Amino acid sequence: MPPHKRVLSTLTASLLAGALMACTSPDDGNDERGADPGTGQSGPDAEFRDRNLLVTAVCSAGADGGWQVSVDGWDPKTWTHEAKAIFTVPATVVATEQQTEAYPAPEARSGLTALCTPSDYGPLGRSARDGEDDTAIVRMVRSLFDRDFTRLAVVIRDQDSGAGHVGYVDRGGQLTNLTATDIDFGSTPNEQYAVLSPDGAEVWFTYRVTDGDTRIGSRSVAGDHKRTERTAAEVPGRRPLFLVGDPVRGVVGYDVAVSPDGRRFSAWAPGVSGNGNGVFAVPAQSTGLTNSSARAGDNGCSGAVGWLDADTLLCPFGNGNLAALDVDGGTSTPSGPILPDNNRQNIAMVISPDGSQVVFLSAAETEREYWISATQPGSTPQRVEQGGAFSVLGDTAIFIEWR
Repeated sequence: MPPHKRVLSTLTASLLAGALMACTSPDDGNDERGADPGTGQSGPDAEFRDRNLLVTAVCSAGADGGWQVSVDGWDPKTWTHEAKAIFTVPATVVATEQQTEAYPAPEARSGLTALCTPSDYGPLGRSARDGEDDTAIVRMVRSLFDRDFTRLAVVIRDQDSGAGHVGYVDRGGQLTNLTATDIDFGSTPNEQYAVLSPDGAEVWFTYRVTDGDTRIGSRSVAGDHKRTERTAAEVPGRRPLFLVGDPVRGVVGYDVAVSPDGRRFSAWAPGVSGNGNGVFAVPAQSTGLTNSSARAGDNGCSGAVGWLDADTLLCPFGNGNLAALDVDGGTSTPSGPILPDNNRQNIAMVISPDGSQVVFLSAAETEREYWISATQPGSTPQRVEQGGAFSVLGDTAIFIEWR
């Protein structure tokens, strides 16, 4: 398993506000700030625009044992609240890792647990069960939504049989169980790790067939919802699913981060020679990463934050630092450290679209602060001041995208 670093305490909402007030976007665009280009609407009721937007997600307790997932869009310069989507999630949806008497050892697994499971370690400390690093949780949560945040992919635990179904919740709070409409005589469905295609037209997932093998499948949100098999061969079981490429293909693996040009992805594959980290070409068909998966480049980066450009990863490095790694350099030697020498725990969340800035949480004993740094070696990070409008959210928000 890749090393799992944990945030040592919960974040303060006001601290996050200061961090984002200091952020800048490389592309202001020509649209009026806060306006949806299609409607001219501004404010939280506008849609999520395609650029100059930071997006957060937070999960809180809902009615009748369920949850409420709030997704918010913010202007990176002014921290104006630009867009909002709320998803009311019923208790039948797999959203926490808490076991109950009815389900003492639940099999159904969902990326939603990374967002909704309470944790003393903060919003990036929840997915050790699935072997993901802190920064990979950002991508797991992002994959639950379509591009425009109109639907949230979910795994549903059937109350009678304990089976795992997949479906989605829309902004109106309507839960659609796609599996329930496609049940014939046969084995109990075990579908899990639901994610949404970017266009919101399909829910993809992994599932077990009769002989126990794990496959990748999908169900359309329209029509009869029949399952489409996306892999004829077995893929590793009990591992997260990510969508890559255009048209999309499914990849089962850990820490999957797609390059900006969409041609490659960084990931960790158990059993791959060396340290298990590698850069892989986007496959022609859906697949799972194994010890025989061919690499398309060197990595040496455990828990990659993301890509600075099509050839460079931003990686945790040394003792509490970050560094750029050229995956085509042949030596996998990181560049100089971005931050000064320190003994802090620094966990990066999102990178600006042009790769020039990174926002990270820095923890030292009981002190928890946000800092912003350029991604060039030897940069001087800027501590941000507390305060701001972001306090409307709780202390469990995760930044999931910087457009």
